[in-house]
Amino acid sequence: MVPIGNTTARWMTIRFRLALGVIALCTVLGFLSTERVINQHADMLEVINISGRQRMLSQRTALLVEQLQNAQTEYERRDLTGRLVGTTEMFEAAHRRLTKVNPSSALGVAVRGLYFDGPEPLNDLVLRQIAALRAVIIAGPDGVPRDMPEAMTIVNQALGPLLTRLEDMVARYQAAGEQGFATLHRLGLLALFLTLLTLAAEAVVIFRPMVRHVQRQFSDITRMTEALEEANETLEEQVRVRTAELHAAKEAAEQAHLAKSRFLAHAGHDLKQPLQAINMFTSMLERQVQTPRGQVLVRDLRAAQRSMHDLLNAILEISKLESGVVEPKPTDVPLAVLFDQMESEFEGLAEDKGLRLRVVPTRLIVRSDPFLLERILRNLLANAVRYTEQGGVLMGCRRRGSQLWIEVYDTGRGIAEADRQRIFEEFVQLDRPDRDRSEGIGLGLAIVERLARLLDHRLDVRSVEGRGSVFSVAVPLAVRSDQTVAA
Repeated sequence: MVPIGNTTARWMTIRFRLALGVIALCTVLGFLSTERVINQHADMLEVINISGRQRMLSQRTALLVEQLQNAQTEYERRDLTGRLVGTTEMFEAAHRRLTKVNPSSALGVAVRGLYFDGPEPLNDLVLRQIAALRAVIIAGPDGVPRDMPEAMTIVNQALGPLLTRLEDMVARYQAAGEQGFATLHRLGLLALFLTLLTLAAEAVVIFRPMVRHVQRQFSDITRMTEALEEANETLEEQVRVRTAELHAAKEAAEQAHLAKSRFLAHAGHDLKQPLQAINMFTSMLERQVQTPRGQVLVRDLRAAQRSMHDLLNAILEISKLESGVVEPKPTDVPLAVLFDQMESEFEGLAEDKGLRLRVVPTRLIVRSDPFLLERILRNLLANAVRYTEQGGVLMGCRRRGSQLWIEVYDTGRGIAEADRQRIFEEFVQLDRPDRDRSEGIGLGLAIVERLARLLDHRLDVRSVEGRGSVFSVAVPLAVRSDQTVAA
């Protein structure tokens, strides 16, 4: 590749900066000129706006006065009087704004000349109109006679000299405003012309030489691209080979994992037989041992057997779920029976730990597999009782649309936000120095997560560290379910 020379690049950079400077200068000059014209005509536009508003308000007051003269009821007169008060205040406010235009400016001198000079100044007409309106407002609730001088003055001025003078002011300054906008238009065209001229100069002086340099280098870039494409084709072939190997290894690992899960799922009975034999021998040994030390050893042996039994059951259940052996059979499940069963099963365990267990009764019926749903609730309650040291555990349900959320509350230590997804993985137990290692190996929530996924039930957890946790499972309501939940 032939690089652009330092001198050439520096010269092109200088020309490019110069062109940008010209564009920036044109933009600034155009902006300053536009601002100057806008500032020159801002007061003028305000005069046009206020004068037009006064013209409209004078005619509206005349119309309200005529309506007030023809009003028949006291309610109608009071309503029209209120509207006349508001219109008069706006008319007077517009008058004050016109008379406070900067008197030192050329526009202020002109406005004051129109308002205060001449045999019949516009200011006198406006003040006379306002005074007449105030008099009509005072008489309004009691009725305005048709021959009232102030009312006649309002109508005659609004449709006569006052209207003519205000229209003259609007027309005079409207022409000046249109001239200002024409000036703005010409300035915009000039700025556009200068910008296009500068861009054309850039195209000739800067970009054309740059294009020639690029064209000279394009052939070298093409040759390098062809070489890179050849190398890329070789690399892609290697990637395809490695990807195929990784895919085959992944399939082999998945098949091995599935075979392991199926083996455990189908061999569960055979795996439990030695454990049952150990349990039988332990029962026989318990009847033979009479010494206190021997009885302690037998109780420890019993505890170890229970832990081994729970571990084996959990592993077999995980294996069944992973192997696809378990198929849900949804049916209508009355929750009252299931809740009573859960309360009876865990009431004693909670009392042994000094905890309060409350199961809120319900008459609702859900659509789910009764055995798998029972397993989910049993695991959630077991976890809540196991990891709560003081306070209590509550199970209830909350209806949201067509879903029923069954919720288990506890007053345990809570779960950190970073751990709320990790707890549903296999063999995950949060670090607790005081935890009894015989309480489990961290498969309960993993089973809950797989069962919920199998049933297509949404699972949720909320927790505050130091205050407790709430585990919830969303179950669809049955069509014939009751419409209320017992408190």
